Amino acid sequence: MPPHQLIYLSQTSRALTSVYFLDILEVVKRNNASLGFSGSLFYNGGWFLQMLEGDVTVINSVYRRIEQNERHQQSQVIYLGTASCRVYSGRTMNMINLEKEHDSKYDILDDIIKAATRGGLVEGLSPAVKRLKVFSSGYLLHSAC
Repeated sequence: MPPHQLIYLSQTSRALTSVYFLDILEVVKRNNASLGFSGSLFYNGGWFLQMLEGDVTVINSVYRRIEQNERHQQSQVIYLGTASCRVYSGRTMNMINLEKEHDSKYDILDDIIKAATRGGLVEGLSPAVKRLKVFSSGYLLHSAC
């Protein structure tokens, strides 16, 4: 069965410290390994943008928990679909903290978030999803795509 991908965007309810962010990463990696899915979480100090990959039932269940999590506000799915392969193969969760505006990738992530909030599809994908896939490729070690 081909993997599914879900990409969502949400505002953070409060700023997260780097230490807290790393604590979240450890918990998420453990949980994701047991559920058999992969993905990546991008954080820019005010927004989360995350791609989840794996079985659609598991992904939907995890997303419902994310929606209920007090760290997330105004959560919205910007993409849900079948993929030919996993973008984050071999990783239970990749997390990139771009909270500093001087980070070279901050502006790119900010543009993706702005595109996602505007919506619209290009070749069946939103501009935000297309840009996220390109942006993500700079952080991949083991992609099956």
